[in-house]
Amino acid sequence: MKIAYIVLKGMPIGGGIEKYTEEIGSRLVERGHEVVVYTMRHYGNEKNGYYKGMKIITVPTVKTKSLEKIVASFTATLKHIFAEKVDIVHFHAFGPAMFCFLPRILGRKVVVQGHGIEWMRSKWGLGGRLFLKFTEIPSVYFPHLVTVVSKTQQKYLKKRYGIESVYIPTGVNPPKREPPEMIKKKYGLNKEEYILFAARLVREKGVHYLIEAYNRLKTPIKLVIAGDALHEEKYKQELYRLAKGNKNIIFTGFVTGKLLWELFSNCYLFVLPSELEGLPTVLLEAMSYGNCCLVSDIPENVEAIDKYGYTFKNKNIDDLCEKLNFLLQNKDAVELVKQKAKEYVLKNFSWDKIAESFEKIYKNLLL
Repeated sequence: MKIAYIVLKGMPIGGGIEKYTEEIGSRLVERGHEVVVYTMRHYGNEKNGYYKGMKIITVPTVKTKSLEKIVASFTATLKHIFAEKVDIVHFHAFGPAMFCFLPRILGRKVVVQGHGIEWMRSKWGLGGRLFLKFTEIPSVYFPHLVTVVSKTQQKYLKKRYGIESVYIPTGVNPPKREPPEMIKKKYGLNKEEYILFAARLVREKGVHYLIEAYNRLKTPIKLVIAGDALHEEKYKQELYRLAKGNKNIIFTGFVTGKLLWELFSNCYLFVLPSELEGLPTVLLEAMSYGNCCLVSDIPENVEAIDKYGYTFKNKNIDDLCEKLNFLLQNKDAVELVKQKAKEYVLKNFSWDKIAESFEKIYKNLLL
């Protein structure tokens, strides 16, 4: 079986869709399947090649946040039609998947996977939202099958379009616990001496709420903000202004590998104040390390955390500050959920099981 994934920023590179494809695609290769991944050339993938057994094909696109993925999806779709004969074409994200009708016309089996409700993302203005609402329609009506990473999206598609979708969540790998070596040397961080945020620095992740709430606290516990984002210089400058004068707020930029494992392994508390999510992989990863997590009470975060963590009112800085202060002052409350969170995530969100689910879905489509 030969599967094509359309379209990613890069491989390997941080990001929810990129992480998802890396974990699933590499496992499908190990099971004897061929996997082709289309990526955007300007994210550092200038050459075609192979990664973890997956064939990487780069495509050009425009370098703007509003059009890069739509154009890349169109380019990758055309390229795969003329250059690669595949059995399954798997599109990522409603909106960029609007071109899924093209391979379907040619008789190829098409899967579209929803990673979030794209038009709700904060980076879009009115025009962008209207455009994405329009592109959502072919994205969900033309494929042979639609899958989603959260039950919240599943309910949305049923209510808005009357469409049945298949729920397949995101996953985690077994945690790689590390002592605080690199983070101590680089940032002066020791075990349980910091609050951690790790995600893309985009407005919908709510980092500005976290910084404002943290600035009200009187605590020696530091705040570490790990992440970056292309095309978001204006928002990042806003975050730097909010943090100005507070030496206990540390921006690490994009981190991966051992440095990220150390950050997950040694934080006192993990916080995700997002306004919108699909099913946040980073939250599941934080839980898998046995961390106490505090999240905004949006449905996707509540779904991910279940009853093994704490929530605050979305966009409410006062409530976030109150919950942070409570957890900083009550270590027993922090310890109460840590082991339970780890056991829950490792039991229910396995990349191996998710890869098996997709393999089964693909094979059923080819019958």
